[in-house]
Amino acid sequence: MYSSRWVLLFVLMVPGLVGCASTPARRGAVEPTFFPPPPDAPRLQFLLAISSDADIPGARRGLTRALLGDDPLRQLVRPRGVRVHDGIIYVADAGLRTVVKIDLENKLLDWIRDEGSGKLEAPLGLDLAADGTLFVADQGRRQVLAYAAGDHRFLRAYGDPESLLPTAVLALGEKLFVSDITDHEIEIYDRHSGARVGTLGEEGGGVGQFKYPSFLAAGSDGTIYVTDTMNFRIQKLSQEGAHLMSFGKAGDFSGSVSRPKGIAVDAQGLLHVLDAGFENAQIFLPDGTAATYYGGYGDFAGSMYLPFGICLDESLLPLLRERVDPRLKVKFLVLITNQAGPHKLNIYAFGDPAAGPAD
Repeated sequence: MYSSRWVLLFVLMVPGLVGCASTPARRGAVEPTFFPPPPDAPRLQFLLAISSDADIPGARRGLTRALLGDDPLRQLVRPRGVRVHDGIIYVADAGLRTVVKIDLENKLLDWIRDEGSGKLEAPLGLDLAADGTLFVADQGRRQVLAYAAGDHRFLRAYGDPESLLPTAVLALGEKLFVSDITDHEIEIYDRHSGARVGTLGEEGGGVGQFKYPSFLAAGSDGTIYVTDTMNFRIQKLSQEGAHLMSFGKAGDFSGSVSRPKGIAVDAQGLLHVLDAGFENAQIFLPDGTAATYYGGYGDFAGSMYLPFGICLDESLLPLLRERVDPRLKVKFLVLITNQAGPHKLNIYAFGDPAAGPAD
């Protein structure tokens, strides 16, 4: 449960959630880009954007070409889902028809090369199990594909292409939860046998019902958050399908959602919701109250253009900590993909103000 101090802190950050009360620092400015912008106390700082191997900190242009062959992939095209595991950033790129792997420590950009039974066609969502097994929701193949940890050899496919149209996958224990926009439900698979073992929800607008359930996230307690796209809301469920809460509605004001996309939940229960209509990310308190936003449309550092996928990560902090301004006491990083525009993968630092308002 959150103290009144926490709630007040967030409420003070928000006067114009969707409308952006003031404009962050322009690209090229010496000052770091904070959200909310000064004079408010910072909660997020835009650190960098990665669109190609040349954007990896410390990399020389063409380093990937020199190390990986004559004509390697060097640039993200249409990135969708994003996750981090064991120090590697994984990005599902529908334009490249593969999953890109970005290694910040070794300054490399690589990708899955399977051209056989594991070849990807239109990867959207992805997730990694604790053991490193990679699962990819492929809209083109209408299946979820699994790849082994380490060498990423193809393991198996899940789902019937005649009836499944997956957009996101969530690996929880021995089960895979897969959003299916054909039947407007969440399908559940045994990750080892590949068998479908259950479903959550059905088409409709009531509690526990969905209209294009498109994105999934797990809370620290194992609960599941679902972007219920055409019902313009986020639903929270137990793994057994019990409805726990809903929030959001159609509109263009604080707490509403227009074109909701990827979602992520931090350790304190704050929910980050991307919106391709507002071109930003909103943060909701655990009770569903809108707190603040970051990003937004425009020509400034940290802006978004058709944001799609999001994940939160602490493991990469040591590699990027020197970029964090001392006015922010960083807790974790936020990684967000943009389907269009010059910056394909935005990386932000999230934390608490270290010494009062940024000025």
